[in-house]
Amino acid sequence: MKKIIILLSVLCIVALLLIIHLLEKAPTSTPTFQSSTITSTWLWDTSEIVSKPDSVIKQLVDNNVKVLFLQVNNTLNIKSYRSFISKATTNKISVYALDGSPDWVSENGLPLQDAYISWLIKYQNEAVANEKFKGIHLDVEPYENENDQYDKNNLERYQTFIIKFKNLAIDLNLEYGIDIPFWFNEVGYNTKYGQGNVAEWLCKNVKYITIMAYRDSASGANGIIEISATEMELFRQYNVTGNIAVETGKLDEANIYVTFYEETQSYMYQQLDLVYHSYKNNPAFNGIAIHYFDSWMSMAK
Repeated sequence: MKKIIILLSVLCIVALLLIIHLLEKAPTSTPTFQSSTITSTWLWDTSEIVSKPDSVIKQLVDNNVKVLFLQVNNTLNIKSYRSFISKATTNKISVYALDGSPDWVSENGLPLQDAYISWLIKYQNEAVANEKFKGIHLDVEPYENENDQYDKNNLERYQTFIIKFKNLAIDLNLEYGIDIPFWFNEVGYNTKYGQGNVAEWLCKNVKYITIMAYRDSASGANGIIEISATEMELFRQYNVTGNIAVETGKLDEANIYVTFYEETQSYMYQQLDLVYHSYKNNPAFNGIAIHYFDSWMSMAK
C-alpha cells in the first residue's frame, strides 16, 4: 500500500511538472511582436477624435499601440486635438503630427508645406505639456507625381523639403520621422545635394524612418523580411530608428498581395511575429507600424 501511495505521489508530481511545462510553451493571447516592441499606426480620419475619442483611445491601448501618427486637419477645432492628445498622453501613447502628399513637392507645393508649419507652430505654442505632439511624421511620396517621378527637379525639391522639415523639428524640439518605400535604395540622385542613393541620403538626414514594406507574407523572395533588408542595414549603419510597416487597407485585385486586407488579424500577427524575430537583434529596429488604424480595426479576428 505504501509503495502504491509513493508511486501515485511521483505520478502526480510528474503530471504537475508536465502541465507547468505545457503552460510555459503555450502561446499567449498577445502576439509576441505586440508585447515585445513598439507598435505604431496612422489615423487619417480626424473626425474620430471628435466623435469617439474614448473609443479610439481604448482600441489603441487594447492593441498595445505606443505611437500614433495623427493627421493634421486645420479645419478641425484645436480643442479636439488638445483633449485627444491629453488622453493619449495619459495612456502612454505618443502622438505625432501626420501630414503630406506628393503635391507637397510639386512645383506649387510650398503653400501646402507652409500651411502645415503655421498650424503646428501655433498649436505647439498654445498647448500645455500633455497636449503637445511628440514629433512630426510626414508621408510625402514624390514618385506619385506622375509627370516627373524621377525628374532631377522633383528629387531636388524632395530633398529641400526633407532639410526644411528637419530644421523645423530641431526648432520645435520634436522628433522627425518620414515614410519611405522599401525600394528607395534603388533610386539614385544627382542634384545640388550631390549624387548618390536616395535611401542612404535620407538616412544621413532623418533619424526616424518607417519602411512601407507592403506585402502580405513575412518571408519568401518578395516577403516583408526580404524587401526590408537593405534599408534595415542602412538604418543600422547610420543609427536610424526604423519601423517596418504593413498595409491593411483595401486595394485593387492586381495589388492584393500588397495588403493584409483579405486576411485575418491572427494571420497578420503570425507574419509580423516572424518579422519581429528576424529583426529584433538589429539595433536599428524600433517596431512594427500598421497602416492604417480604421482598416486594421475592421479586420476579422
